[in-house]
Amino acid sequence: VLRLGNIKMAGAIRMVSVSRGHDPRDFALFAFGGAGPLHATALARELGLPKVLVPARPGITNALGCVVADLRHDFVNTVNQPVVGLDEIQLHAILERHRNEGEELIGKEAVKPETIRVTHSADMQFVGQTHIINVPLPSSAVTRETLQQLFEKAYFARFKVELPEIRANLVNLNTSVTGVRPAIDLSRLIDPAGRAETLAEARREIRPVWYGGRWHDTPVYSREKLPLDAIIEGPAILEQMDATTVLEPGDRARSDADGNIIIDIGEA
Repeated sequence: VLRLGNIKMAGAIRMVSVSRGHDPRDFALFAFGGAGPLHATALARELGLPKVLVPARPGITNALGCVVADLRHDFVNTVNQPVVGLDEIQLHAILERHRNEGEELIGKEAVKPETIRVTHSADMQFVGQTHIINVPLPSSAVTRETLQQLFEKAYFARFKVELPEIRANLVNLNTSVTGVRPAIDLSRLIDPAGRAETLAEARREIRPVWYGGRWHDTPVYSREKLPLDAIIEGPAILEQMDATTVLEPGDRARSDADGNIIIDIGEA
């Protein structure tokens, strides 16, 4: 049953990698969620991925992202006019209104950011075309000439063709107002004071585990007690409050400075 489940999950990973022209061997597998680290090494071996990265708190990675994510508000105004006839004062007013509304919304948030970052962009196209190119703007004080130049540059960068005889059209004006949150110290997600001095002190027990058609005596470690400089040879099991990580025979694991476990996948 476990083997069939892993094959099914590996197929889903192939759908977002191989089918899009990406070679899985060029990537590491990021194992998060309560069950992610349980299957990660088997999936990596199935797909030929060389490494697995298990964050310090796999089971609460999504929740942690919500806690530390920047506060962002996006605004868009449809203009849909040829650049040559645009009112520059109106353009500036729209972008400044976006900024003011975004800063006001962030000011009402319960969490205060370290700083506020504002970025502007324009969705543009040549008149008569259907596809749109997003063009970053240097500031809200944008002019018709600047819009034309930036669009032509972006269009050439994407399509390697110039169309000077066709007028440019401004479709939308966009603004993102981001309240930048302070960075957190990832190394403290697992209490440094709780780490053992040696790998042996972090071991809970040895139990038989079925790998590759036979039983292996497998050490079980407390993830929270692992020394940061520990090297763990598979087979091994790392248990913690929110997840269980499995190392198969031939795998080799180590920690980085942030407390992530990096697993080098051994030969199948």
